[in-house]
Amino acid sequence: MKEQGPGPVSSDEATFARLYDEHYDEVHAFCARRVGWSDADDVAAEVFTAAWRRIADVDLSFARAWLFGVARKVVLNQWRSTSRRGRLRERIAGVRPSQPEQPEAIVVRRAEDQDVIAALNDLRASDREILRLAAWEELTGPEIAVALNISLSATQQRLHRAKRRLAALLVPEPPRATNAAEGEAQA
Repeated sequence: MKEQGPGPVSSDEATFARLYDEHYDEVHAFCARRVGWSDADDVAAEVFTAAWRRIADVDLSFARAWLFGVARKVVLNQWRSTSRRGRLRERIAGVRPSQPEQPEAIVVRRAEDQDVIAALNDLRASDREILRLAAWEELTGPEIAVALNISLSATQQRLHRAKRRLAALLVPEPPRATNAAEGEAQA
């Protein structure tokens, strides 16, 4: 009896294969920057598992942004799980576990970059995330809107405000100069 080969590839399978081939490396890097290289494989696998389950819902014109949105949610779940485990360890052992070094500290070593990372860490989590999506992932405004599930207008406003807040931390306003004539007149 002659063995039959695999059947024809469905359009969903072809779409998923295309998404995986085109975006896996970027999604993996996104995850690695947020959870570390040791956990990035697992997180990226969860992202593409979710993509496979919802392949019919993916708008291919925004597939990259959609994948980043899914990755963001998986990373947030990972952080929550890690946080819960940490609190449990703390309660059990009575000793606060040491915090792993953040990926930014490992990758970025130059002094001026450290200043930016420090300023970024002083921002709210929502400001940090939108700036990372724009700068590190190089997403456009419409792509960020899809990833964060907000309107384009809200995206532009949040990104502008986050940039302004970061700039204020990096370049504090100089002290106001007093009028030299006023200073001399009072002396």
